Amino acid sequence: MPHVVEMTEKEQEAAVEKARELAVEFDRVGAEHDRDNTFPYELSPLFKESGLASLNVPKRFGGMGADIWTTARCVQELARGDAACALAFNMHIGVIGFFTGMWSEDDQKRFFPGVASDGDLFDGAYSEARAGVIGLADTLATPVDGGYQVNGKKTWGTLALVADYHTFNVTITDPDGSVPDDPIERGAREVMMVCRGDADGVRIDKTWDAMGMRATGTETVAFENLFVPESDVVAREFRGPLFANLEWQTLTFSSVYYGLARRAYEETKAAVIKKSSGPVQGAANVRARDIGWVQRDLGEMRYLNEVSAATIENTAKALLAGGDATWGPIMRLGLLEVPKVACSENAVKVVDTGMRLIGGNSYRRGHILERLFRDARSGPFHPLTTDQTFEYVGMAELGLFEPPGADA
Repeated sequence: MPHVVEMTEKEQEAAVEKARELAVEFDRVGAEHDRDNTFPYELSPLFKESGLASLNVPKRFGGMGADIWTTARCVQELARGDAACALAFNMHIGVIGFFTGMWSEDDQKRFFPGVASDGDLFDGAYSEARAGVIGLADTLATPVDGGYQVNGKKTWGTLALVADYHTFNVTITDPDGSVPDDPIERGAREVMMVCRGDADGVRIDKTWDAMGMRATGTETVAFENLFVPESDVVAREFRGPLFANLEWQTLTFSSVYYGLARRAYEETKAAVIKKSSGPVQGAANVRARDIGWVQRDLGEMRYLNEVSAATIENTAKALLAGGDATWGPIMRLGLLEVPKVACSENAVKVVDTGMRLIGGNSYRRGHILERLFRDARSGPFHPLTTDQTFEYVGMAELGLFEPPGADA
């Protein structure tokens, strides 16, 4: 789907400033919720009141109309405040982007005005225990009078605790509840559905207890005999259209981890400027900023962040200019993943280096670098994972996705 710029430059900068202001609140509560492994419920009304819930809702529905580059910049600012809080609310921002490319005009007209006027929040529960989002949906929708009866579990329900609406993918069964054995035919049965967050038949199981990103509240969403009317099947095709609009995931995820890495750099630089040894054997005082390897490592941290920033910006602006049309449908997916892989892997390196420069205090529970160290570790696991991306791009380069007989 072509990307359209609806905002003036002044409107774009105003949106980024809103994100910068809200990031102060993310920073204020992030450490507490990380420590307690709790979801920051208090941020939900603030996110809605800020108007950022409608950040990338098209203007014709009352939204702010942010393009992919402006959206990415806003997410970066939120993540500088707190990466976990940003990742939680980024779920809504990312799926709204999906919906603009996957939903019909009528369905957008049904739901988007509520996002713009009331800040309605959407989650996207598309992953399951078996194989994440790569696996075909084991959540099943059996046809019944007027719609479907849905049963199954989604294991990565980020934002589900405050979502006004759940969106999720299911496999439509035969009337007897069976599904095709052939994976191609089964994949063709996948659709996207929507239901109210408080619908009968929806349960949130609090299963989230992870190493990092603890404030995301990524709980399990369980469906037990949930009735979904035919009208709430919002995408008759799921997998192809989802991956065709994947930039709304890859560039916003990239922005979370770049924002995290910027925060790590800023904290490290401030600490290095102040740090000195005091009297030591052979010298009265040694300032960290005067040590060559410290200067070198801080420079590398800045370098890695500059690479991440450029990768996000270049990819976003290529999309805005329509440059992705030259990538081809197969390689497009792989190239969209480049920013996510670069930013998430670079964030790990930046935080690791920052901890070495600050020293043992950063190893203590509660230090900002200790939290960022754990949060950064989640990045490479987002689909496509780093290894999946490398494999996919390699296969594409070797022509292994081409049909039989095609020139490699």
